Amino acid sequence: MIKKTDARPENPQLPGFQVRNILFVSAPYHLPGLKADIHPSPWKITHAVSMEEAAALLPKTAFDLVFIEIEALDDKTGMTGHHLKTLCPGLPVILLVRPGRFKNRPSEEDADHIFVWSGTPGLFHAMVRFIEDQFCKDTTRRAVLLVEDSLEYASFFLPEVYKGIDAAFPGARRPRLILAGSHETAMDRFRELGKRLDGVLSDTRLPWQGREASGAGIDILSTIHKEMPGLPIMLMSAEGANKTMAKGIPAPFLDKNANHLDRDLHEFFLSLAADRPNREQKPNPQDQYPVQTSPAGLTRIGRGSIGGKARGLAFLAQTLNRRPDLGTAYPQMAVNIPDTLILCTDIFDDFVRDNGLIRLTGRPLAELVQAFIDAPLPREILRHLETYLAATCAPLAVRSSSLLEDAGTHPCAGLYKTYMIPNNHADPDIRLSHLATAVKLVYASAYYKKARAFVRSTTAHPFRDSMAVMIQEVAGSRYKDFFYPAISGTAHSLNFYPAANAKADEGVLNLALGLGHTLAQGEQSFRVFPKHPQATPQFSGTRDFLEKTQNRFYALRMADYPETLRFGICSNLERRDLAQALEEAPVKALAATYMPAEDRIRDTWYCRGPKIINFAQVLKYGTPPLTALVNDLMTALAHDAGGPIELEFTADLPDKSGGPWNISLLQVRPMSSPRDTSLITKKDLDEAVCVSTSALGNCTLKTIRDIVYVNPETFEGAKTPDMAQQISRINAELAKTNRRFLLAGPGRWGSSDPWLGIPVDWQQISGAGAIVEIRDGTIHADASGGSHFFNTITARGVPYITVNPGDSDRIDLENLASCGTVRDEGFIRHMRLNHPLLIKVDGKHSRSVIIDAGKADNHIQDK
Repeated sequence: MIKKTDARPENPQLPGFQVRNILFVSAPYHLPGLKADIHPSPWKITHAVSMEEAAALLPKTAFDLVFIEIEALDDKTGMTGHHLKTLCPGLPVILLVRPGRFKNRPSEEDADHIFVWSGTPGLFHAMVRFIEDQFCKDTTRRAVLLVEDSLEYASFFLPEVYKGIDAAFPGARRPRLILAGSHETAMDRFRELGKRLDGVLSDTRLPWQGREASGAGIDILSTIHKEMPGLPIMLMSAEGANKTMAKGIPAPFLDKNANHLDRDLHEFFLSLAADRPNREQKPNPQDQYPVQTSPAGLTRIGRGSIGGKARGLAFLAQTLNRRPDLGTAYPQMAVNIPDTLILCTDIFDDFVRDNGLIRLTGRPLAELVQAFIDAPLPREILRHLETYLAATCAPLAVRSSSLLEDAGTHPCAGLYKTYMIPNNHADPDIRLSHLATAVKLVYASAYYKKARAFVRSTTAHPFRDSMAVMIQEVAGSRYKDFFYPAISGTAHSLNFYPAANAKADEGVLNLALGLGHTLAQGEQSFRVFPKHPQATPQFSGTRDFLEKTQNRFYALRMADYPETLRFGICSNLERRDLAQALEEAPVKALAATYMPAEDRIRDTWYCRGPKIINFAQVLKYGTPPLTALVNDLMTALAHDAGGPIELEFTADLPDKSGGPWNISLLQVRPMSSPRDTSLITKKDLDEAVCVSTSALGNCTLKTIRDIVYVNPETFEGAKTPDMAQQISRINAELAKTNRRFLLAGPGRWGSSDPWLGIPVDWQQISGAGAIVEIRDGTIHADASGGSHFFNTITARGVPYITVNPGDSDRIDLENLASCGTVRDEGFIRHMRLNHPLLIKVDGKHSRSVIIDAGKADNHIQDK
């Protein structure tokens, strides 16, 4: 076992006001992850799921500080942070916003301070310490003044400045931090503090006399330098030209666009300590990455965040602890969360910094990956991993858990890598090498172009996504040379493609034989309505079962693998044909047999004939009652999360005859869901050039004038990879002028199987404002609801419209094509309209219309 060490943060404050009781107002999904991130915590945190509940709690407890996530303000009561402050005058309130989640600055009336928070424990500790600094009554206490009006930069600088203060001023009597957001406030604080200041850092552009002034920071520092010439000062700016202005003050200059912004800031503080008798005291390297087990049962190494995916596991653990009946109601199944070891984000940050890897941003993929593989992990981490491997020889999954991953606002599912390793080599050094390589490759995936593009498009500088890593035992069993679970599954609380008697709020499952790579890549799986498990509306007859059910699956090779493994090939997985595994227990348990003479399917493996994976024993006969359990889990998790969720799980055969199936819960995340309804009228239906009764999203779009679609006249099924490249070129050209476009074509968008759809990735269609999937028989494929690609685009708010041409659905590309063509790539055509399309998506009823609002005079524009 890994030895646990004390990770409690040092409190450098003098006796005086200290925060002890915190009220945290947020969606219920976020609290377990927060507690896991800041464990062990010196604070008692009380949770409220709404402003109304928070108002009811305030009179009952003497809270020292209130945190409010901005989403909590959006409830039906209309209650604000200002209302809470009137209930308890003097109670500090901090409003938290997620990166990239606000277009306009939130109202200052709602809070004393506003910070942009991605869930990192470092900023949480800094915010609490900052409030303690504001309430410090020691009039002799020295201070550092930070002048910054940007929410993003103030949130970035807060923990970094505290690190600088602790490095420059070791000991108990450290300066407090004062934050000013305007020229007037900064000068007031300077006059108030005077010779008690140890340093001033100021942005250049700041509010001054009611408007933004480009030279406000220069005036502040020039005045301070004139009156206190020995006081350390620094000018900060995102405009490189201001470096010359800094020389005129004179003052050192901090370029806000620098890749090493934190390092440059720390150098300023270390310069303050150069002449001090007590230099920075470096921590004992044995304590740099402490080991702790959180209340959720997650073992973590390091002081940083556990990341978004691990926060989902903390939420899962809390729900199972609250509802033990979920694990006991079905004796045929044993429910568990795999034991998990987490390498926190600070290890990634140190690894990238110490090895100079940030310089590789934008470099060719092969060069990037090799540089990460060649870079050494910290020795202390290798010792921890060596200890961990001494206690387990089970195959391992090494998963990403970035700050943004699986958050309700930025799920970014599938952008980062997961690697699996057999972990059974006879040489322990090689096993350690395999694990270390897998960790570094997950780290490298944070610098892939797709991941960087997603972060840039959803956040603002200086936010930097960081990466934690989860190491879990792979759920499954070994069959000769291969290891895999009988079933991998994804469950969604909302079903945007209901059929038969299913309803949207009853959810949907996607099941696959073997490892979940099949589902993540959007390959052929089995779609199930959990309240109607026997219904199979996607299959019209036996021929469909033969053609549209899974005939390949993924497994981890456990023998005869190369010593360096095959990290570049499906993450060490092998894609096996069903025919190779006909005698293996999962296939025998889950397969049916097609009887050609009778043209029927028998729900048993024990007949001669082609095998079909239809999960009949589980879905039809309830052996075990998996859909009933998943129904209960989704209900409980959605209730605790305060909204719809997505769940990933595996189901494996009993270890022994008569024993329970092993159900492993791997991941949960909030699911994007519509809040309002875009009303679609009869007039809309009459005028629409596209009508869909299977649409995902909830919006009204009025700005899209560009259309990129697959030309049905030139379509060739074998050429879909070429089509993806043509779309990518058009997307890149439109991105130069930030033009959003409507994307339309047959089959699954983003499919990894080029025969099921156009195999684009997000980077290739990042400018799509709406996507249409046409199911007209050109390509035979089910809806894309289980793939990471699909989840990502819907979470970004891009409506996904499926058209099944028939009585209700229609699409008239010929009508749009009459407007003219901007660019014709052969398979792909790009058109531009004079007036924007009107796109309505009714999320409540899964309907959508696209209306050619300027039909009368739409025509190709002159270039």
